[in-house]
Amino acid sequence: MQIIRHYALKTALASGLLLTPLLAFSPTVVNSQVSAQVDSDLLYEHVEYLAKIPRPPATETEFAAGVYIENTLRSYGYQTKLQPFTYYSYRKPTTLSLQVEGVPGVTGSLHGFTYAPNGIASGMVVACGEGTAADFQQTDVQGKIALVKRGSLPYSEKVRQAAAAGAAGLIIQNDRDQMWKGSLGAPLDMAVPVVGISKSQGELLRAKMNQGGAMATMKVDGALTLRHTSYSILANRPATSDNRGQVVILAARHDSLANSQGADQGASGVAVMLEAARILAEQPSDTDIQLVSFGASTAGNQGARSFVKSLGEREKSKIVAAIVLDALGKKDAGQLVATSNGGAERLPVKLIQEAGVQVISGSDTAVFGSTQILSGSHVPTAYLTRQPGKGQQPDTPESVSREHLAEATQALLDAVSPITDPQSPAYPKPVHDNLPEWKDSLDEEVQ
Repeated sequence: MQIIRHYALKTALASGLLLTPLLAFSPTVVNSQVSAQVDSDLLYEHVEYLAKIPRPPATETEFAAGVYIENTLRSYGYQTKLQPFTYYSYRKPTTLSLQVEGVPGVTGSLHGFTYAPNGIASGMVVACGEGTAADFQQTDVQGKIALVKRGSLPYSEKVRQAAAAGAAGLIIQNDRDQMWKGSLGAPLDMAVPVVGISKSQGELLRAKMNQGGAMATMKVDGALTLRHTSYSILANRPATSDNRGQVVILAARHDSLANSQGADQGASGVAVMLEAARILAEQPSDTDIQLVSFGASTAGNQGARSFVKSLGEREKSKIVAAIVLDALGKKDAGQLVATSNGGAERLPVKLIQEAGVQVISGSDTAVFGSTQILSGSHVPTAYLTRQPGKGQQPDTPESVSREHLAEATQALLDAVSPITDPQSPAYPKPVHDNLPEWKDSLDEEVQ
């Protein structure tokens, strides 16, 4: 019966029944213990389907992968929905120049700011403190180029204040000579062309200004900002008995890099999540089971960012554990490991360790970005992955091991079942620790 159901599911998904509930494939109810056999062939089929071609963020192939995941979870009886979100990408300018009459030392090693607009500005350079509203009120910058120091407030606010005061352009002087990363966070509603210069360049410019004034021309050209829409897939199975008012989250990501099929990086985590969801759907549970497949993870973990912003404090207080899954199937990969930037004392890490998985420090492996975002939002989170192998195999389905996928699924089930099993006591609500809070901002620090 199980083989027939899996064949029917695969056929229905492939035939284009994309957003229609698949009610005919209701799961079979079994005993409360996690005794259902992990299906390694079905795990591999998920990887094969998802990793046919690359799934770059905000593309039709990424969306199709999300639809496949949603329909699969619907067939297992989960309540599903799409979570759309928008984000921006930025291409650096091809031209970034600053010419100051009589000061050749200012022209080199300029710094651009992500999401800054294109434009040309010419005029006298005037000093405007640190670029606060009060600084601009004290100086006439209409049609001129404002020079401000780094500090006190984000770069985006300096640019807005310069635009509001009527400046033609803005120069931001660093407080040190090395270059730095700067961003406006997002495209601004009002802005002027902006470039950054080093501390010593700024001192040369100010010396010229003190000698009778400095005339400058600045140009930013070739920059491109694009707005994208992607989707995460959310699914939920409410508690079936003795609801404890608690939630456990299993998370993965379904996009890939543009030049990769993403069989291990992306699809393997989704496959493990789907197989665990199938088995958990056949068990009674006193805990809500929530599944999340993030979109646009390779574009700065945008799906995870959007997801945590959608969570209210009451929702977060119910989450006792979240486990992020990725890179679980490569044939040449090492053993299963778990990590968290919240430390080994966190509940999901403890449960994974009790399931026989080695726990390592975050410095020993690249902590998946979604894990950092969830943990920084006070969600107790662990990352389940494998030690990377030494081979350089292409990330295709052929490089993925059925046995590795099945092992990871069983470990995940062994970790989650103590939470969901109605025979086990409720876990205490997590206490917020001293982790640095995650902030959804790309602005450079203002110190």
